[in-house]
Amino acid sequence: MNAHKTTIIGSGPAGMGCAYTLAEEGAPFLLVDENNEAGGLCRTIDFNGYLFDVGGHRFLSKSGTVNSLWYKMLDEDLTRVRRLSRIYYRRRFFKYPLHFLDTLWNLGVWESGLCFLDYLKNKIFPSGDKNTFEGWIINNFGRRLYNIFFRTYTEKVWAVACRDLSADWAKQRIKGLSLRVALKNSLPGKRKNAPKTLSEEFIYPKNGPGEFYLRLQKNCLERGGSFSFGTRAVKIRHNDKRIVAVETESVSDGKKGTIETDYLFSSMPLPVCARLLEPAPPQEVIAAAGRLKFRDLITVNVILDREYIFPDQWLYVHSPEVRLGRIQNFKNWSPSMVPDAEKTSLGLEYFCSEGDDLWRKDDINLINFALKELEKIGITSRRYLIDAFVVRQPNAYPFYSMDYLKNIGIIRDYLSRFDNFQTMGRAGLFRYDNSDHALLTGIYAANNYLGKGHSDLWHVNADSEYLES
Repeated sequence: MNAHKTTIIGSGPAGMGCAYTLAEEGAPFLLVDENNEAGGLCRTIDFNGYLFDVGGHRFLSKSGTVNSLWYKMLDEDLTRVRRLSRIYYRRRFFKYPLHFLDTLWNLGVWESGLCFLDYLKNKIFPSGDKNTFEGWIINNFGRRLYNIFFRTYTEKVWAVACRDLSADWAKQRIKGLSLRVALKNSLPGKRKNAPKTLSEEFIYPKNGPGEFYLRLQKNCLERGGSFSFGTRAVKIRHNDKRIVAVETESVSDGKKGTIETDYLFSSMPLPVCARLLEPAPPQEVIAAAGRLKFRDLITVNVILDREYIFPDQWLYVHSPEVRLGRIQNFKNWSPSMVPDAEKTSLGLEYFCSEGDDLWRKDDINLINFALKELEKIGITSRRYLIDAFVVRQPNAYPFYSMDYLKNIGIIRDYLSRFDNFQTMGRAGLFRYDNSDHALLTGIYAANNYLGKGHSDLWHVNADSEYLES
């Protein structure tokens, strides 16, 4: 049995932001994570010298605290990237966010005219429930554009009808956009008060975002912080008012352990956290946890013997004939991600649920499946394949069901009884935020503990900026 004054569960942005802030103040801690290295969803994997992110992560924030920390850790190893991400549909590339003239060119005058008339119709005679994703998009873009550009991709991500998804996801991820804004953004001249989704440039670590979290870890170790990777939290013990211990097991051999703790920070998924509490919470809390769902992510990473495929950092694949959701092109994030400039590395992203047919496929079948889909939509051919590997990431995306806020509230009210516990980060707060927001919640959580702040983590950056789905 080990005793530590402070324990952190999770080494993603929130966990590492918390750890760094504690270490800077000389506050000892033990951080546990079931992965083998820091970064969580922001890990960067080195595969035969090629660097692959677990998803793409732009470094873009209006938080001075976050920007200062990025530059402090990376400085000359940060590069500026001109943002390019488009929609791939009918073997054509559409600017995203939508630009009217670009859409007109790609869809053709007739289809574009029908879309515009449909938009006007919906402005005069609104249809759909504005509290759902479907209704919100239709009211802002019209039903025709909704069916072309939003429905297929969104249902790939969530595997539910768009009418069963809260409008909060649309409001948060594509804030400030509408067909009117798309038309305005097609006109020449500098745009004032442009939607936050329209950020045109960002910074990015030359060797991927994982480098930032590894440097945070190194900094923490130099200041006395402790890390236990490959360690899974399996139970959180409490006495009804305070957290007293975290029970763990080794991922590799199942060896059990107990960490007595005076204070706990957790960035593990909120519903998982609720279920690990011992004694168990009331049935109402357990039921609420059961209703909060995540979507999981499979990334098929491929190295191809092709110098050029497309110029974007990533593509949203709206083609309904494939299950592929998004393609990352890592050399377009940073040339250093690819050791040979004549080669290309892609991350082929599939949104799924643990245990479904995609999740159950073995790696070889997944690679073959993904390559066939790339050929089907005309991106590239399998004959260029050099090597490939698969990453499975559970609990990647909080699902905004119509009652998700109610369920969060039930769990949050119960957790508020513990005066030595804070939950933080995307998964811990069940909020689909970007990495800078997650990092900030970890910093604020540590400052709360240190007596340097009184932040309500549930409302950090509620008006989130620079978000994209």
